[in-house]
Amino acid sequence: MKLTNQTKVSIVAGVCLFSLVAVLKNVVHVPGEILSRDVLMYIIIYSAFGIAYPAKSEEATRSRLDNPLYWGLLIVLITLAIIGVYAI
Repeated sequence: MKLTNQTKVSIVAGVCLFSLVAVLKNVVHVPGEILSRDVLMYIIIYSAFGIAYPAKSEEATRSRLDNPLYWGLLIVLITLAIIGVYAI
């Protein structure tokens, strides 16, 4: 079974979301009230990556930015930026 590029991006987003919550709670020690308030926003942000990744089309020409590696790196960088904001 081969995963589609959109599935790969969704898996990376899900892993980063779980990692974000674990790091914020256990390493940065964000209070539970703040984390539970903000986690809904993060779920929406990370879900948007899986939805926004361009679906493969027969007629469409493939862009260089359609690479799931770039999308995965963007998701990881956003995760690190969110952790950095809470750590400050």
